[in-house]
Amino acid sequence: MPGRKIIQVFVVVFSISLAALGLPSRSMSGQSKQITKDEVYFAIARKINSVTESQVSALVAELDGVIEITEIAAEADGISMVTVRERAPSNAASTNKSIRLKFAPPAAGAEWKWVEFENNRRFYEVEKLFPYTRGELDKRRQLATTKWTAFLTSITKQSDAAHKALDTAKAVIKSDPAPLQALTPIRENLNQAVKDNDKDGILAAYGELAQQEEPITALGETHADLKTNDAYLRLLDEYKNSVKATVAARKDYLQSVAAYNEQLGRLPFALVAYGLQFTKMQANVEGE
Repeated sequence: MPGRKIIQVFVVVFSISLAALGLPSRSMSGQSKQITKDEVYFAIARKINSVTESQVSALVAELDGVIEITEIAAEADGISMVTVRERAPSNAASTNKSIRLKFAPPAAGAEWKWVEFENNRRFYEVEKLFPYTRGELDKRRQLATTKWTAFLTSITKQSDAAHKALDTAKAVIKSDPAPLQALTPIRENLNQAVKDNDKDGILAAYGELAQQEEPITALGETHADLKTNDAYLRLLDEYKNSVKATVAARKDYLQSVAAYNEQLGRLPFALVAYGLQFTKMQANVEGE
C-alpha cells in the first residue's frame, strides 16, 4: 500500500513543521485538544493577573464561586469554546445567564489563553471587558454612595421639620411640649454625628428620631389651640412629608446597594469584578 505510506509520511512531516513554527497540530481524525475545566479557571485568572496583578489562586477560588462551566467544545481552528453560567439564581431583576468564552490553544510548553468573551450574542476581545466592567460597576457603586448622601440629607430635613413644628406649637400653647424636650438632644447628637461623619451615631440618632414620629403627630390632638392654628398645621404637614421623603430615600439607598451587589455575580462582570477590587457593599441600614 505505497499510497497510504506516502500519506502517513506526509502527515508526520507536516506535524513536525507545525511544531517547529509553534502552531498546534491536529490528528488525522480532525480532533484538536480541548481545554479542561481547571484550565478555564486558571486561564481567566492569569489574564486578570496580567492586568491587575491579583493573586491567581484567590481569583480561581472566586471564579468557582460565581460561575460554573456547562460545556466545552473544540472549534475547527483549535479554539476551545467554553459555555459558562452564573451561579446566581434568577430573580425579579436578572435571569440566570450563560455566555461563551473563547480560549486559544497553547503553543509548545505554553498555556491556554483567554481571548474573547460573549455579550449580547456578540464576541469581543477580552481586553475590552476590563474597562467595560470598571465603568459599569463604578457607576453603580457611586450611585449607592449618592443615595446614601441623599438619605442622610432627608434625615436632617426631617429633624429640622420636626423642630419647626414643635417650636411653633410651643409658641401657641405657651409651654414646652413633651416631644420638643425629647427632640432637642436627638438633634444635637444627629448634627454632631453628621459633622464627624459618624455613621453609627447618625443611625442611632435616626432611630431615636423615628421613635418621636407618633408623639409629634399626635400632639395636635391634645391641644385645641393647635387644631385651628394654620401656621402649626402647615408645619405639621411639612414634617409628615419629610418623614415620607426619608422613608423613600432609605428605600432608594437600599435598592441601589442591592443593584450593585447583584451585578457582581452577573455575567460578564462576574468574570473580572473581583480582580478589579469590586466587592459587595454592606448597607448601613436594614430594610423595613
